[in-house]
Order: sequence, then C-alpha cells, then structure tokens
Amino acid sequence: MAGTWDASVNMLYITEDGGAFTAQKLKIAAPFDVVAEIEIGAQLNGFASSDRLVVTVTNLTTGVVTTRVNNQTLTAAGTIRREPIRVDFPPLVANEGDLLRATCSYRVTAGINTDYSWGQSEPAIAEP
Repeated sequence: MAGTWDASVNMLYITEDGGAFTAQKLKIAAPFDVVAEIEIGAQLNGFASSDRLVVTVTNLTTGVVTTRVNNQTLTAAGTIRREPIRVDFPPLVANEGDLLRATCSYRVTAGINTDYSWGQSEPAIAEP
C-alpha cells in the first residue's frame, strides 16, 4: 500500500491474453499479458502528470528476456489512484517446461518530483 506521497506496485502477475487471474502455465506460441496493480497516494496523485511502467519477462531456463514499456499521461486528482495496468506481450517463444518470471519498474512523475516502485511476479511454466 502506498503512502500519501508514494507510488507502489501492489501486485504483478502473468496472465493469459485478456485473462483476469494469475497464470500458473502459459501456452507456447500464444500471446499473454502482464498486469501491474498500481497505487498512487492521494498527495502525489494530486500533482501526477505521467507514469511509466517497464515490464520484463525473463525465461529463467534459457535467459531470453522480453521487455515492454507502457507510458501514460495522468490527470492529477487529490485522491488515491488504484488501477491495473495491462501490458500485452507477443506470442510466447519457449520450450516445454521453461520457467518464466515478470519483473517491473514503475515511475510516477508529479511536477519536478518522481517516485519509483518495482514488482516481481510468481513464476509460470511454458506448456504446449
């Protein structure tokens, strides 16, 4: 949970394309998503103008890394902002049984101030 002047990634998870729940397994050659559930404290959100989410999915078995960047323009509001940010990934290139993990960095810009957070998902396994 974010403090009043903080931004945080409360949860990061890998899911099937358009899915709503954490995926324990991902289909090889199928697109998938990574979802970051973010929170921006009320004071920071009162001046927030943009955010940037950088998501990296690493195949822990082969070392292959895929990165996507999501930039948004924010409208400042003096309330807590809680929302999921969904990042689309292309079809999974992996071998059966490969272990995958998502990590992210999250930056909120509010005037001359910035705040950072990060997140890490539970692993998922590639399957045919």
